[in-house]
Amino acid sequence: MAESRNYLRETPDERRRRRKEALIDAALTLIHTGGLSALGVRNVIAESKLSSRYFYENFTDTDDLLVETFHHVATELLETGMAGLYATQLPDPGAASGEEILERFRQGLDAVLGALEEDPRRAALIAAVTASRPPIRQELQQLVRLVATVITDDVNAANIGFDDASALYIAGGLVQLAIAHISGDLRIGRPELVERLARLTYGALTASAADRIG
Repeated sequence: MAESRNYLRETPDERRRRRKEALIDAALTLIHTGGLSALGVRNVIAESKLSSRYFYENFTDTDDLLVETFHHVATELLETGMAGLYATQLPDPGAASGEEILERFRQGLDAVLGALEEDPRRAALIAAVTASRPPIRQELQQLVRLVATVITDDVNAANIGFDDASALYIAGGLVQLAIAHISGDLRIGRPELVERLARLTYGALTASAADRIG
């Protein structure tokens, strides 16, 4: 009864958005439990408890759903990382010490790893996209570029200069290490991984800047 009342109060756009979110959630669950091969239209509508009509109202095919699902997860993770990165405001970013910058990296990385641990479906999706066909893998490359942009923006604000190539290299490594951690391939805990990643990131960036200055 309560569901009926909620349905009546929703606008058509709200209902469509809710159904789309249900389909994306179903895709995450299916990929986590069965890999990309489980992402068939029938499986998605069964998991979401929606009809095929609503699937095709939102997506042209399962590739379209996969890309949308990846964008959804990537956006969540980037927002989480940014919130962690900027959780502590520096009085003077231009005069930030190495330890202050390291702490910001720790906060951002810990926030992302926490989000991946909280919902392992996210890591399963990223891992699946890594091993998928080239057109889908391009979405992962876009995520790496976005992570690189986050890194460059933050370090530039702290007056540490380095090139975009270094940022892309670091971002790719961060994404792969995060996947390995959630998959259980790394035999270290989250606090140690956060510390290592923060120091590797900071060390690589400062070394790049020193090379150019030298």
